[in-house]
Order: sequence, then C-alpha cells, then structure tokens
Amino acid sequence: MLVPVLTIGGSVVTTLDVEPASASLNDVRAKLGDLIGGASDLRRARVFHGPTELRPGRSLAAVGFTEGSHLTVVITAAMRIVTASSDGSAKIWRQDADECLHTLKSDGWQGGTILPGCMPGSGREVCSAAFSPDGRQVLTASADCTVALWTAQSGERLHTLKGHMGALTSAVFSPDSTLVLTASEDYTAKIWSAESGQCLCTLRGHQFELRSAVFSPDGARVLTASVDRTAKLWSVQSGDCLQTLEGHRYELTSAAFSPEGAVVITTSQDRTAKIWCVDSGKCLQTLRAQGPPFVSAAFSPDGEFAITASVNPVAQIWSVASGKCLRTLRGHVNSLLSAAFSPDGRLVLTASIDGDARVWLAETGECLHTLKGHEKPLCSASFSLDGAQVLTASQDQTAKVWCAETGECLQTLQGHKGALRSAAFSLP
Repeated sequence: MLVPVLTIGGSVVTTLDVEPASASLNDVRAKLGDLIGGASDLRRARVFHGPTELRPGRSLAAVGFTEGSHLTVVITAAMRIVTASSDGSAKIWRQDADECLHTLKSDGWQGGTILPGCMPGSGREVCSAAFSPDGRQVLTASADCTVALWTAQSGERLHTLKGHMGALTSAVFSPDSTLVLTASEDYTAKIWSAESGQCLCTLRGHQFELRSAVFSPDGARVLTASVDRTAKLWSVQSGDCLQTLEGHRYELTSAAFSPEGAVVITTSQDRTAKIWCVDSGKCLQTLRAQGPPFVSAAFSPDGEFAITASVNPVAQIWSVASGKCLRTLRGHVNSLLSAAFSPDGRLVLTASIDGDARVWLAETGECLHTLKGHEKPLCSASFSLDGAQVLTASQDQTAKVWCAETGECLQTLQGHKGALRSAAFSLP
C-alpha cells in the first residue's frame, strides 16, 4: 500500500510502499532513511496516524491505518541528560552526541560546623540531579546537606539552598517548575521557591528521618515517607499536615502518588506495600511480599496497576482495585533498586545491583531485553518521555542510553571520575 508521509504543517515528505498489517515504527523510520538524516535523527522521528502515535511493537494497522490515510512525522529536539557523581560534579549532556555541554561542580564541605550525616569526607558527592519539568533548570543535591539550582542552558549556578541539618534523601521540582521540595534525615521536608531560592515552608511532624518527599500531580499536596513508620500528606499552600497514614509496622522505604493523585502507595521494611485514599487516609489494599521487603513501588500511567521492586530479587505487578498479584517478573540475580512502567504502560523497566536493567512486556511478564554492558551495580534506570529509550547510570562511572525496542546500546556517556549516583532525561 502507498502511504503518504506529511510534516506537521501538511507538506508531503515522501510516499512509502509498506504493508500496514506488518509495518512497524522501525520499518517506517528505515524507509524514511536519508530523507530524515543520520541515525540520531531517525531515533528522534515520531510518527503519528491522526492523534495516535506509532509506538515500538505496534503495526500501522494496530493504530487504525487504512486505505487513504496518511502519516505525520515529527523530528523532536534532542533530549539532554544530567548525571550526578561521587566525584563532586553533575554533567549535562546532549542525548544524541557524546558531548558534555556543562559540568556543574559542587562546592563541597567548606569547614565550620559538621552537620549530622554531612561529613567532610563525603561533602563533595552529588547525590542526585534532575531537570525541571520545563527543562530550564537543573536541581542537584549534595552530601553537604545543600541543594543547588542551575540554568540548564549555560550551567550557571543560580541558588544554593541551605537550611537542612541532616543528610538529604530526596530533592524534586514541582510539576509547574516553580517550587523545589527537599527531604532530609533532620526529620523535616522543606518547600523552596525555584525563582528566589528562599525557603517558603518547613514541614515538621515526623519523629525520625525522612526517606522521600514528592509532589502530587497537581502540585497542591506533598507526600512524605519516614523511618517513623508513617507517611504524611501536606498542603503546599499552608504547610499543614492533612493526613497521617499509619499502619506499617516498620520503617517506610518509599511513597508515591497515582497519576491522578487520588491514591498513594507506600512500601515498608515490614514486607508490605499499602494503597491509601488521599482524601480519607484510609488503607484500601495491603500487598504482601512473599520474601524480603519491597524497596519501591510505582503506578501504571492509567493508575490501574502498581509495580513493586523487591530485595528477593523480583518485581510484581498488582491490581490496584483488588490488591491481587497478577504477574511476577523473575530473572535478576541480585536485589532490585527500582521498577517502573513505560509512559504508555506497555513495558516495565527494572534495575538491579547485579549491573543489569531489564525491559519486560507488562501484559505477559515476558522479559524482552536484558541491558548488559555496565561493569558495576546500577544506581538508576528510567524511560525517556516517549518510552523509546532507556537511561541507566552505574557505579562504573558511566551512563548508557539504550533502545527500548531492541535492547541495543545507543550511547555511552563517559567523563566522570567517580561512581554515578543518578541520571535523568530532560522532560520536554
């Protein structure tokens, strides 16, 4: 069948001769060939039939293509990547080239009072780094108990956020990029202005160290998880505690909102995960591990499923409505660090300290690819915004970009002089 391919403005790029029942995204990209450019441009080509994107693993027929239809091709801008390392720096990279754009250097420990958990020997370490949702800023958290804000375009430091008296356990932007949320072992979380760097509110109420703090999808609430066996929901506007989620018997290891923000999931050393109603604070489901504890949990994009990562090492997919375990993903040989769904919910990505990441089919639990290449344990793994690529970071001082559809390693980012602590794609 002859298939017209148009630009988003309606201009005809070319006409392809393909069979809709079998033609995949890679087939379309391959036939576009020299019309698009090099291999990196081909990987950034997004193909649509009407409003529906042709995703990896789906044919043209599967997205409703029929005689007389046309495809639209969009070449997206190259994503950027930010990596954080124990060498005292974060680096911003261009995703489609082995090019470090900027190196963001931690000030490190400058002397004076030594804070609990913030020792001079580790003060240079950058523990995490992430882009703001609008892509304009980068947020880094360091072992000296401070957070820094940088311009993504130039790498200039904008603000240093000081105020915590214990080691930081998480630092994230709000969905609209205007606020920063930090969690600390000093028992508190803080909300900061991303524009001024000023602390707007300190969330006090936990009795022991915080493990994490995250914004709700609408940015109106904060969810904190603590060693004190509770999670708390807070108002961003007032700083008031709205709910305390009690029921776990041991310390919490993670907490996350569902995509619509109506429920949350917590994991604990008590070998359970719990799903809670945000409005009432009621526990709706308890998910029980068959072996060692869960280390993290996340929701599917539609909120119908949850996935847990465990020490055993397995990941499990659960029904949120019934609390029933639907699939168990086995194959890793050492403890999992994380498990997450792809943006379209079709795939699952797991990361392990065995040095490998794995891509699974969510519907069946089949392992599609084992991403091998790192020489030491992983510290993070994530999907790109379109789900086409995977980013891994390792203690071997490198980050790697992989094709989610084929498992091929597309890029290795080298330049750090210490173990990596995290790596993240830009969102836009």
